[in-house]
Amino acid sequence: MATSFRKSKALLFVLVLAFISFTIAITTIEAEGKSYKWKINHGNAEEHEATYICKQFAKMAEESSGARIKMTYYPAGSLGDPFELMEAIRMGTLEVSVGMVPTSADPRSDVIWMPYLMRTWDEILAACGPKGWFTPILDEIYSGLGVKILSVFPHAWDGMAFTRRVKEVVKTPAGFKGIKMRTPPVRIYEIYMPTLGFISTPITFSETFTALQTGIVDARSCCPAVEAYAMRDVLKYWVNTRDSFEFMFIAINKNNWDSLSVDDQTILANIAYKLVSDEIMRAKEQEADWIRKLEAAGVKTYQVSQREWEECAKVVREKAWPKIEKELLGPALMEKMRLNATPISK
Repeated sequence: MATSFRKSKALLFVLVLAFISFTIAITTIEAEGKSYKWKINHGNAEEHEATYICKQFAKMAEESSGARIKMTYYPAGSLGDPFELMEAIRMGTLEVSVGMVPTSADPRSDVIWMPYLMRTWDEILAACGPKGWFTPILDEIYSGLGVKILSVFPHAWDGMAFTRRVKEVVKTPAGFKGIKMRTPPVRIYEIYMPTLGFISTPITFSETFTALQTGIVDARSCCPAVEAYAMRDVLKYWVNTRDSFEFMFIAINKNNWDSLSVDDQTILANIAYKLVSDEIMRAKEQEADWIRKLEAAGVKTYQVSQREWEECAKVVREKAWPKIEKELLGPALMEKMRLNATPISK
């Protein structure tokens, strides 16, 4: 009787294992053969580099997956501004977005604007892409918000653009004092710009041109060369301060990402890596091209020397970084920033 019971129990165990294995196998086959129809969008102007990234990502995903992963590109901003798109990714109403603006849901996400962190293109290359040190940091932050950061890639160095009300070319804190500087409404800028001597005034992008024109502000920060060119009619000169870098990232709703098979995840990761490699060269070339266009339009352009950059970096790291750590990033994340930051002279 006992022997018969043990045999029945063993048989039942084998059947359960077989059923589980069969279920896993069927689920795996279904996942590997599943088709997806997703939306992809970004919140910048149609002329923005993000348009190219969106279209290329969608095209390469369809080709590499045998047309199983199809993404429909919606014209820039048609699904919302950058903040709204990030919320849409979180909620799952948008599957893929190419973005460059952090969500306010986690103060650590302001790390994407970390001031005076790096100075050279080579350092940016080492930080970007699926294999870079910066990508896992952002992915960890956003994963808790329901977003998968597939890749971080470079867009442009930020500079500072000045109107004719600023008579002299200024590059260091001694010259910055008292200048009314437009900053984006992002907390990390509100913290570090005053430490350089500026009178910081948060203004949305859509109102910036008018603010420069009417004298509400004398200059604007968070200004890559391409945006300086767009506002060239009210500018006297532009300085490539490299105080921060405009990273962009390919973001996918995390539930959608988790639903993909390992093979499909690999397909999208490889595409992202290829786009990052190409984008480094494109970003460098485009920056040089926009600088030439600024000069041709009558806006003088200036670079900062290593000494001038380090002079600003010392001030910001000493005065602003402790506040950024306390208010936004926390000790653990700030330690990662310090470990990867460009060394400066003592």
